[in-house]
Amino acid sequence: MSSRINDVFDQAAGKAQKAQGESLGTFLASLTTSGAILGLGIMVYILLKWKCPGYYYQRAHQIPDSKWKPTPLHLRTLFSPIPDPDLKHASGFDNYLLDRYMQTMLRIFALLGLIILPVLLPLNIIDGRNELGGVRGLDRLSFSNIGLSHTGRYWVHLVLAIFAIITVCYSIQGELRDYARLQSSLRWEGYRRTCLLLISRSEKQLSVDAIKRRFHNICGGVHQVTINRDFSNLRTKLCRRDVLIRKLETAETTLIRRANQQRRISRRVGDGCDSTSLPPWMKYLHQKNRPTMRLPLFPWLPAVPLIGPQVDSIHHLRAEVAQHNLEIEWHQLHPNEFPPVNSAFVYFNKMLSTPLAALALKARLPPTWTLKQGTTANDIIWRNVSISWWQQCVRTTVVYLFVALLTLGFAFPVIIIGSLSQIRYLVNVVSWLRWMDSLPSWLMAVIQGVLPPAMLALITTAVPVALRLLANIQGHHSRQDVENCVQIYYYTFLFVQVFLTVSLSAGITTVIGDLADKITSTPAVLAQNLPKACNYFFSYILIHTFTTVALTLVEVNGFLALFVLSSIFDKTARQKWMRGQALGLNKWGTFIPVLTNTACIGLIYSVIAPLILIFSTIYFGALWLLYRSYPPKLTELDLAPSGLFYPTAIRQLFTGVYFTELCLAGLFFLVRDADGKAACTAQAIIMIFATVFTALFHYGLNHGHGLQWLPFAKIFKQQADQIDNRVWPKIPQASPDQDEALTSARPILWIPKDELGVADDEINHTMKTYGSIWISNEGASLERGKLKIWGELPGSSR
Repeated sequence: MSSRINDVFDQAAGKAQKAQGESLGTFLASLTTSGAILGLGIMVYILLKWKCPGYYYQRAHQIPDSKWKPTPLHLRTLFSPIPDPDLKHASGFDNYLLDRYMQTMLRIFALLGLIILPVLLPLNIIDGRNELGGVRGLDRLSFSNIGLSHTGRYWVHLVLAIFAIITVCYSIQGELRDYARLQSSLRWEGYRRTCLLLISRSEKQLSVDAIKRRFHNICGGVHQVTINRDFSNLRTKLCRRDVLIRKLETAETTLIRRANQQRRISRRVGDGCDSTSLPPWMKYLHQKNRPTMRLPLFPWLPAVPLIGPQVDSIHHLRAEVAQHNLEIEWHQLHPNEFPPVNSAFVYFNKMLSTPLAALALKARLPPTWTLKQGTTANDIIWRNVSISWWQQCVRTTVVYLFVALLTLGFAFPVIIIGSLSQIRYLVNVVSWLRWMDSLPSWLMAVIQGVLPPAMLALITTAVPVALRLLANIQGHHSRQDVENCVQIYYYTFLFVQVFLTVSLSAGITTVIGDLADKITSTPAVLAQNLPKACNYFFSYILIHTFTTVALTLVEVNGFLALFVLSSIFDKTARQKWMRGQALGLNKWGTFIPVLTNTACIGLIYSVIAPLILIFSTIYFGALWLLYRSYPPKLTELDLAPSGLFYPTAIRQLFTGVYFTELCLAGLFFLVRDADGKAACTAQAIIMIFATVFTALFHYGLNHGHGLQWLPFAKIFKQQADQIDNRVWPKIPQASPDQDEALTSARPILWIPKDELGVADDEINHTMKTYGSIWISNEGASLERGKLKIWGELPGSSR
């Protein structure tokens, strides 16, 4: 059976080059399908905007005012220098960098297209191998169509490849330089001194005096040192209180719903009583109609349905919340009761962005001390600050292992999907697929051109969730660092699975055999298989472009979340508000790698199959215009944007450069003239030297400025908006000097207003009985049985 499977893959790969005329039909099918998807998306968008104008108005205004708007489009905009942003606040920095990234990629591919296409397309097709040489369809425009008697033309490919490499490297250098300049030059209101996280591997406990002695004359001296403590027990209480708050809100909202629903469908249950002395809910409900819950038999056991004492949910949860509030506030007032850990935040009087400061800090460090970048209070993952160095090493090793397994483990399903592009040949080999011979030719073309990219997109949707979970387990102290790890892991996954595995899947058994015989044959193996996959990526980029435009216009995920999932799962005002806050959020850790991977694919094929430059230009041009009109929300609202994704995405372009050089070197070594002799050895050697120079340039780019300390520890003022007319006790603000466990305020219980007045009565009763519980019904209401949100979460803006 295994030999038959090998024959399936190998014969499919062999016949792919003998019948390339079908590639054109497959491409046209993909183009037609992509256009149909785009047209359908535009029609649905127009229909929904007409039927649901409120949703699309809300969507258009959900991106916060960033104080930055895209520059007006002109013909000279594409090739003129990208202007610096005029930002008074940091909220638009991520949107500016995304716009800059898209414009940079569009500029690169447009320039390469203007130079390479007019030269290589006629060079490849005139006097080429064509059908007599087994080259048909779109492959006549590629590297593989050069005739055996015209091998001298490959010098043109070499020159243009070097031009493309220099163009990309020059752009990378310029963008990284401009990013560093922007980070150091922009000054926003609320900028404060930077800080570093110091971790010690020594058994000796860190002390404030020892730290100040080490850094007393660096960066203006040490302003403050905060020794971190292990607040894990306090954090457990905070999490438990949050759970109780959500349960109590659910019980209160259920009581309000039941009373108002009974009011609409039946008479009062207390007609014989004085209605003024009864709570509003008792006029329409019996005591047995109140929400109830089961308590566990033992405190260390979970609650089990139908087992354990049954109690009134509201009364029990109120008492639990009040008790937790008092215990938490006592612990917050006595932080010294918690044990210290061997880490500290060191605050300097001046910025830490200059190379000299970074080198001076490194020179002053004892061998057992490690410095990490400081960050803002909202960005700190405080539960990871107390993790010891060896725990983080173990976690990092385990996470790397699982990321590698996840990345490589997806190879098999992707191989199967890639083989679907050769389904016509599989039908002739596998007997139980013979029934597909009766399918119309247009349907077979759709299966070969449309089904593989669609299935590939489907199986990759679950990967970002797994990678983000692994990155959180790794133990980073910054949420931005976690997202940056997700960006690196997800890009690695996409490049291996979407590009590398798909490119090799048509002849995977032969590839494995070749690599097993000699590992140095990797460039040759890649060179042999890459030209076969170019038509697949033509279809992939087209479908991805049009589906992205259609899905962004319609905003299917947000529409389903707001009108379907919210009505089914959101039972409280808080749940509904939190779902609304998440609408339109595309975290940059999984958003940017898709763009970078497509850019690398375009670079790799820019000389091998120059037609891809047209599709890459269309891709980045269309999405550039799209995201200027509908800017994605890349960062959560409580985080100050840092733009950390930008240098990572720019540096990842080197992957495309290296693979371009290695694959072209392999292709040049494989070129034979009419006498069967190697004809392009000189070009291959020059390309190997180009790879070495690229590596040296890359090394100098990463180490030319010493340590890279990004000054993103900026604190921004938060405006306190009034949610209602009540005078709330002062809520402590998040401070970079204190763990969030010490500054976490009492959450405000949020219930909806109602016509019967049950919510007002519950508020009065709660505040009289438990003074430690804050409760509000402002910003939410119950209208005809439906929960409406028209304000902000109480306490969210203070």
